[in-house]
Amino acid sequence: MAISISVKNSPGWWLNKAFTKRIAKLKRLDDLNSWHIGEPPTPAAVAEAREAFQEFEAEATTNWAELIVGSMRERQAVRDIRTAVSGDDPDDVAWKYWLDNNLDVDFSTFVETFLWAGDAYAMIIDDESGPMVTHEDPRECVTFHDPLRQSTLRAAAKFYSDPDEGRAYAVLMIAGAYYDDGLARTYTASMDGVGELSAEFDPESWSWDELSGGGDGAPLKHAFVPVVRLRNRRGMGEFEPHLPHMRRINRFTFQLSVIVMYQAYKQRAIVADVDDPDEEAQGQLAESFNADSLEDVLTSDPGSWFLLPSGAKVWESTQTDVQGLLKAIQDDQLALAAVARRPMGMFAPDNQSASGANFTREGLQFAVEDKQARLRRFLVDVFHLVFLTADDSDRAVKSDINVSFMPAERYTVTDKASATAQVAQKFPLRTILREIWQMTPTEIQQVEAEASGELLLLGEFEPTGAGQTPTVEA
Repeated sequence: MAISISVKNSPGWWLNKAFTKRIAKLKRLDDLNSWHIGEPPTPAAVAEAREAFQEFEAEATTNWAELIVGSMRERQAVRDIRTAVSGDDPDDVAWKYWLDNNLDVDFSTFVETFLWAGDAYAMIIDDESGPMVTHEDPRECVTFHDPLRQSTLRAAAKFYSDPDEGRAYAVLMIAGAYYDDGLARTYTASMDGVGELSAEFDPESWSWDELSGGGDGAPLKHAFVPVVRLRNRRGMGEFEPHLPHMRRINRFTFQLSVIVMYQAYKQRAIVADVDDPDEEAQGQLAESFNADSLEDVLTSDPGSWFLLPSGAKVWESTQTDVQGLLKAIQDDQLALAAVARRPMGMFAPDNQSASGANFTREGLQFAVEDKQARLRRFLVDVFHLVFLTADDSDRAVKSDINVSFMPAERYTVTDKASATAQVAQKFPLRTILREIWQMTPTEIQQVEAEASGELLLLGEFEPTGAGQTPTVEA
């Protein structure tokens, strides 16, 4: 049965808007993804030699985008999660949901996607085994937000294809504010065929899935759209503002490669007084060299001798100095490191001064902390929906959910030992292990357990009085 799209705020109306919004952002996201996976647009060569140069052009590109994204992604690690139930201690139930959903690994995927695309999405599904958190590609997911409060979602949609069933699906989620009972709802629409998602929405081809509630949808346990958007600053990919800069570096690298390639071998020429350049004159010149053709003249065979006619001269090309172009590329790499706030050593080894190295390291540290603030709010919203889905109202108090990250700056063992010696009498052991030694809650528990076991073991050998021999109880 066809889907009606005429009534405002109806499921069909929202689904039509979702298709339009998804199509509008596909080209930008596909371009950014090409840069991120190392397949950026290649520098353009001469049009007539385009096909011959394609492979050579690809070799002249460097994947700066993945480097910019990876250097930030690698520094994002969650240490613990606290709720109103756990108080100052890590919440074991929240951590169980974290591990059950493989977020110890998949969280890195969320971070990577939001860094290259500018947006990443998490969907919370009420599964039989418990709340399930899934990572959604921004090319397959769209959200609609309250213009006055962007964190409030009005609706969301996820698109996917099932090649085994030969059907395309669209899952629509609408907030409970549009229903009398105040509960959010999900709808599933499908159509025959796959690979149709890039086309405009055709309500005649799509129909509501009766197994998922049909046109009435399936109510959720709460009023919120079960999707959380993780948005980067200005909604842009981490390297997106620097695309012109990276194109320029790739173009300079391509030009340098062309110069080197064409000058891999020196070019030689015979300078002779020939009035007629036609084939007959060329043949006479080759005959004067005692050769069948000019192609046999000045060969590079070992022991070759050349007999030149009187007045003929040999010209040999010289290599062009490419140091200026190399310096320009290095300067552009340095500028890219500065605007991206990444240490220069990530782009190219250098002899940077100590003060300059500290400055760039601080820039990266501040950038990591800025991202952690966004990631913290994202995870708070995710676990708020997880607890609501699990009917755990005690833990679902959003203001009491706190996510702690590993420090942006990692210390050396020497620094840790020195700091510990200075504050050993001022701070509790757990604080020292967490803040100085940068241990996770699991590692801290293991240290405390081992310390307790060591005390018990030493207690069994401790003498009971002066001069007595230690004994071990059987």
